[in-house]
Amino acid sequence: MKPTLGVLAAMLLLVPAASTGTMAEQAKRPHIAKAALIAAAHKATLKDIDYDQHYCDSDTTVDAWLKALVGKEARAITWTGGECQLVNPYGGIDAKEWPYCAQATVTLKHPRNRSDRPEIEIYFETPVDGRPGIAYAFRGMLDDVGYLRFRKDFEAAWDERFPPVPDAARCKDE
Repeated sequence: MKPTLGVLAAMLLLVPAASTGTMAEQAKRPHIAKAALIAAAHKATLKDIDYDQHYCDSDTTVDAWLKALVGKEARAITWTGGECQLVNPYGGIDAKEWPYCAQATVTLKHPRNRSDRPEIEIYFETPVDGRPGIAYAFRGMLDDVGYLRFRKDFEAAWDERFPPVPDAARCKDE
């Protein structure tokens, strides 16, 4: 049975007005290539994503930090770019759609289960002149811990699960 014109019009009235605004907002957003977001995440430094905290490794790139952190526990690190995936499930500042992120998914050598795939995400400001904006936020997800907003929390949770070797080349902030 085909819907009548009246039924279709009634269905359209059920669509919230905000969703058309959201589509309009999305149309106005500058497009940025996924590869550019990935490259920008590799080059971003930890001080960019550490919310004005100053740690001894602040000048390290996100790429170098992640590789050093996951070390021999990772089979691979796969980067993607595009809309942010790791958003606060309880609402708040990062619960909205944001199209300027890069994600790194860690494939573990010995995962606990199929869904055991640690992930980090780097948020970028609005693009400028066709290039990604400045990196400004970190989000992470670990299977046994869940959603994390801070790099140091992700690092601590990782170290709890995979204790670093005693001679690990990490600086101490103490």
